[in-house]
Amino acid sequence: MRWFGQLRRLVVSREGGGTVLMAACTAVALGVVPSILEQWTSRQWVFAVVFVGALALVLVGWVLQRPRGLGVVVSLYPADRTQASRVVALKNASRRAHSAVLVVDRAVLWPGERSVPGCLDVVDFVARLIDAQIEELRAAAGAEPDVALYVLAHLQDGFLLGRRLADDAQLSLAVMHLSQQTGRSVVPGVELGGSLRAALSDHQRGQLSRHLATPASGRPQLVEIPDAAGQQRHRIALIVRLASAGSMIDDARHVAATGQVTRGPGHHTGYRLSPPGPAHANGPCGAYLVIDTGNAYLPDDSALYAAVTTYIWECWQAARQEWAQRLGDTIAVEGLLFFHGPLPIAAALGWLTARDRLTLVHHDLRLAQGTTSPPAASS
Repeated sequence: MRWFGQLRRLVVSREGGGTVLMAACTAVALGVVPSILEQWTSRQWVFAVVFVGALALVLVGWVLQRPRGLGVVVSLYPADRTQASRVVALKNASRRAHSAVLVVDRAVLWPGERSVPGCLDVVDFVARLIDAQIEELRAAAGAEPDVALYVLAHLQDGFLLGRRLADDAQLSLAVMHLSQQTGRSVVPGVELGGSLRAALSDHQRGQLSRHLATPASGRPQLVEIPDAAGQQRHRIALIVRLASAGSMIDDARHVAATGQVTRGPGHHTGYRLSPPGPAHANGPCGAYLVIDTGNAYLPDDSALYAAVTTYIWECWQAARQEWAQRLGDTIAVEGLLFFHGPLPIAAALGWLTARDRLTLVHHDLRLAQGTTSPPAASS
């Protein structure tokens, strides 16, 4: 019987079960069962226990059926690089935690596309889908939904998505994290909000000192690169290593100091700079600074992720101001971000620097391993 099956699915669902529980227990609290109990006993404490228990179950029913926000699963890997099992893990986590789920899978939407990270049109399309779903939930519920992003993407795409989402401010927007340390479990990453711009507390700085190689001054030194041909003096390189990658610092420092993505004929750093042309010029940067965990992974701690994000943002702001003063404020300072670390932090940095001239440099592991040829546009 079709209607019976639909009713059964409704009753056993979280929302339907919560509604039934609220209705039944409200009737108990309002007197249906107490009237029956009068036929059995006159002890007042029995009525009090039944009343309190019924009210507690009404609250439990409300918790079960209340809206639990929107979970957005975003896979920005093209079809030739998709990771289906990880996408499934994110989908399952989102469905368990949220009332509404939106899945945006680049490999499904554009199945014939080759691996091209950093596509602004794709990122903008994803952001528009998210905004449309939020508007629909807002209209239906009459309230702002909590939104959690379950993102699987290249670091550059995550950075660009965070930057694009800064244009559509939400009251609650969190980026979740597929943990590398505890199997395929999904843990909180970074919540995107004004608190990321707040000054770090002493407790947060204590956390950072246990994981980052922070100098006594509290911020890494801005190292000036000697003058060289074709140097882009207005650019500074922000080199951030928050996960295990042995040669990452040396490779990024080499690219920043020379403008070249190769270190001899047998070693490609894996970095892809913008193609040279009228709007782009690749050469040595004017200076660089390094933020490093010492080739170690950060623990899965959302509070630590938030503190690290704020610290990187503070270092970028201070370095940009310092370099602008050295140049005499005659030209806008730009930044190249060489980043290796958790995706939620990359997305949060994109969100924080949405109005800044900061570009995350894409790193292609296949180039670094010599398993693919450098693109023609690479320098």
